[in-house]
Amino acid sequence: MSILSKHHNKTLLIGILLTGLALTGCSKGGATKDASADKTANSEVLEKDKKEKPAVPVEVTSVTRGDIQQTYRTITTLQAEQEAQVVARTSGILEMLHVEEGDMVKKGQILAQLDVEQLTLELEQLKAGLQKLEGELKRQNSLFKRKLGSNDSLEKVRFDHQAQLAQYKLAKLKLNYASIKAPISGVITERMVKSGNMIRDNDFLFKIVNPQSLKAILHLPERELSNIKKGQKILLQVDAFSDQVISGNIERIRPLIDSDTGTFKVVAKLDNSKNILHAGMFGKVEVVFEVHTDSLLLEQQALVTQDNRSHVFVVRENKAIQTPIEIGFKHNGVVEITSGLQENDRVITTGQQILKHENKVEIIGDETAEQLAEKDKLKESSSATTATSKIAANP
Repeated sequence: MSILSKHHNKTLLIGILLTGLALTGCSKGGATKDASADKTANSEVLEKDKKEKPAVPVEVTSVTRGDIQQTYRTITTLQAEQEAQVVARTSGILEMLHVEEGDMVKKGQILAQLDVEQLTLELEQLKAGLQKLEGELKRQNSLFKRKLGSNDSLEKVRFDHQAQLAQYKLAKLKLNYASIKAPISGVITERMVKSGNMIRDNDFLFKIVNPQSLKAILHLPERELSNIKKGQKILLQVDAFSDQVISGNIERIRPLIDSDTGTFKVVAKLDNSKNILHAGMFGKVEVVFEVHTDSLLLEQQALVTQDNRSHVFVVRENKAIQTPIEIGFKHNGVVEITSGLQENDRVITTGQQILKHENKVEIIGDETAEQLAEKDKLKESSSATTATSKIAANP
């Protein structure tokens, strides 16, 4: 091969290598541009995601209509206005007990019996002496009318007869007192004697309380004097029957403020027809000052209060709309809405503390009207299928 041929081949090889390098450079440049474009697109997506925040999960309730009352809460101790200590009115051995603690008794019912043997004998002795004096009085009257006896003799016999009659009546009364009787109707709350005890005059034997005369004694602060009125309703709960509410009415209001406590006394009559209340019970009382009927009502937990102003978040088109409201009465976790809302508005009750106006929300546990209607249709269809199956099984 000649020198020229070798030189020509070398030149051709160098040209091929340079062409390959150029093509490689072009390929790398295109890939770099594509990667840059992808990075820009991803940044735009992330930025868009940042702007579109996810919906906040919330729970809602509806504004309803109903009655709500303004009340004052306090405590009370129940007292009976009809209460009696049964005492002995004569002496003797307690022979028999007819009642026990907790028994209901009526006025005049015999509670216990004293031994009457001695009293009976004393009464018979006095009766015999009285009969003798009655005969002597008749004889002296006859002699005086016939002018055979003196006036002094007649007056002496008459005096002796009256004294004997008084002693006889007293002995008869003591015999009657030997049967211990209930002075009022009620419940035996205490028995302070036993059979065989020696009973003396004025010994305490029983305590009787009339449960129908129980009163709730309240002591209200001076500022409530203008709100309280006779006949107002009260609601009572006692620890022994915490699941029951006993009603009553204000009966008396003492128009005197205690200078030491700044309170005034109120007495309320109670409905104890079931006889579940007893004297001395401790209870919680609500005095119902006023009732508003057919009011817009909302759960109190839905309210957000800032700077002594209240607002709520109403759900409209899946957005939380901050809505200022005005409230009236509050009672048992429910508030009266006087302005700002309408009946059936859906108000957020859980999650509202982190919301801002027009935040997107997702209602948890909420079913649309269409979903509820679909459920009803499925129930009806299921019932019809069941009925058809029963008919087919029992032609």
